[in-house]
Amino acid sequence: MTSSLKTSHCLLSIITAAAFFYSAAAQSTSPTTSTTKTLENFVPLSPIPFNAQYDVSLNGNNQLKGSRTLFESQNSDGEKIYTLEYKAEHLLFKIKEQSTFQWANNKLIPLAYNSERSSFFNSRKKSVQFDWPSNTANFNYKKRNGRFAIEPGVIDPLSTPFVIATKIQQGMVNISVSETDDNNIETREYSVDGSEMLTTPIGHLETIKVSLNRKESTQVWLAVDLNYLAVRVRKESKNGDTYELNILKYEGPKIPRELPNFRAKETSDNT
Repeated sequence: MTSSLKTSHCLLSIITAAAFFYSAAAQSTSPTTSTTKTLENFVPLSPIPFNAQYDVSLNGNNQLKGSRTLFESQNSDGEKIYTLEYKAEHLLFKIKEQSTFQWANNKLIPLAYNSERSSFFNSRKKSVQFDWPSNTANFNYKKRNGRFAIEPGVIDPLSTPFVIATKIQQGMVNISVSETDDNNIETREYSVDGSEMLTTPIGHLETIKVSLNRKESTQVWLAVDLNYLAVRVRKESKNGDTYELNILKYEGPKIPRELPNFRAKETSDNT
């Protein structure tokens, strides 16, 4: 039971780190030395509905399965609204996260974030409502309500991979993301490690590997042709436990893309 509860505590951090297994990578290249192709047919990132199923394990032992789904709808003004949802269920607990956002000028604009974790012992809910006209966010956390200041560019933790993907497409190798964290804002630093060809249950996938720069090791693999979907995540805790997430099934678009030209971006930045 203790192991299962530890898994429930770390599962959200695995998915959102990123805000990010069983197969070995066929190749790996460094973003500063890779001979990547020029982006002749550049396809900018935009949210496209999908449904992905994942397997989650602790120290190599299967613990549960989760899903990550993106829906598209319209508000009363006819504007597109996107809802990203993550679910995981175990005999001892349930986890659900939901992010609602808009997409404008290749940027994600968060509107609301909700999280719920429940078990036999307790239930914990938290939410953040983004009020952009006043640049504030309303939060509800541990039965406390309040407001805190936000700035353009701040996002919720579940939608972090979208923001990282847009930065990767621009050729960035060091990425800073400001995420809401309960009732405040936390800045997280990510770095691009390079590209890897993964062998997965849904086939061979060209991915970009990204690391979260913190004391605990976290890596996320984003599939380039699956609209930069997180298909593998690995987190190693300070006590030595290894949590892994691996994609099992995928229903959604496949958009052939060239790898980002990191060398070209680096050269451009230095001139």
